Amino acid sequence: MSKPWKIVVVGAGAVGGAMAVKFAAAGHAVGVLARGAHLQSIRHSGLCLEDPQERLCVEVQANEDLAAFGPQDLVILGLKAHQIAPILPQLRPLLRMDTVVLPAINGVPWWYFHGDSSTYAKAADGSTAHLQSIDPDGRMLADLDPAHLVGCVVHASAEVVSPGVIRGNGQYRYVLGEPTHQITARVQSLAALFGAAGCDPQVTPRIRDAIWMKLVGNATFNPVAGLTRARMNAICDNPELIEIIRAGMAEIMGLARAYGCDPLVSIDQRLDIARGIGPVKISTLQDLERGRALEIAALLHAPLEMARCAQHPMPTLQLLSSLLGELDRQACAH
Repeated sequence: MSKPWKIVVVGAGAVGGAMAVKFAAAGHAVGVLARGAHLQSIRHSGLCLEDPQERLCVEVQANEDLAAFGPQDLVILGLKAHQIAPILPQLRPLLRMDTVVLPAINGVPWWYFHGDSSTYAKAADGSTAHLQSIDPDGRMLADLDPAHLVGCVVHASAEVVSPGVIRGNGQYRYVLGEPTHQITARVQSLAALFGAAGCDPQVTPRIRDAIWMKLVGNATFNPVAGLTRARMNAICDNPELIEIIRAGMAEIMGLARAYGCDPLVSIDQRLDIARGIGPVKISTLQDLERGRALEIAALLHAPLEMARCAQHPMPTLQLLSSLLGELDRQACAH
């Protein structure tokens, strides 16, 4: 192996924690930001990843203070999209000029219009546009220089089953790409890093296409899972639910094309991908069962805001957003 990377994973939950284990097992110097029982378990017994192929347990540096880690080669944001804004100013002690920040998040990212050349990428004053539903005052773009960012679309299902223990389905596929649509040396280095750690990386010059392809599933299956409490396989086996999901997928694919993007798959192909995931609990259902705030803004509010801007009707997505939003409000009230 070449020189080990210094990597910090901000949020060692299901997605971030799985990455942390893979990289630490490959010999890299990995730190994780964690809290509570999860932090204590990681410090005492290490961080473990179980999947159908193996069980990996690794020692990592674990802390609840980002400043304790020092400058890094790679910072992975494994938080939920709505948790990222307050963290961005805290990343400064971790950043050198060449540090890569990799947000491994669902939905439309706050940096979506950085480096974009579509009709809607510029605000009226000529600055980079930002989505009010995700970044109301543009602070997120201001708090982290977007030159650090590389896009990441996660195709991996996992769940924290107990403090310090993550269970995955054995799929660790990550699509990596520059927001500026270039194939750069740093993206190729990232792909080599992921590949050597036993993951399945894919480099693309069209990261927004990959974002929409994932969103086609997330914005439909996730709210349905939250509203019905059903696992992925149960949803796929229910023809009535699949008809709702088909309608939502058609709306999102049309919106992607309105923004100059290709969703990469047909509805039937996207449904086949979902069926291949197996009997997993989708992240929205995991959050609901744990009493956490739901990831609605990036998955539903942002595409609906983009749809209004493009005058693209999305009645199915609006319905799912309204229903899931009320469920979220009731859960948070308790």
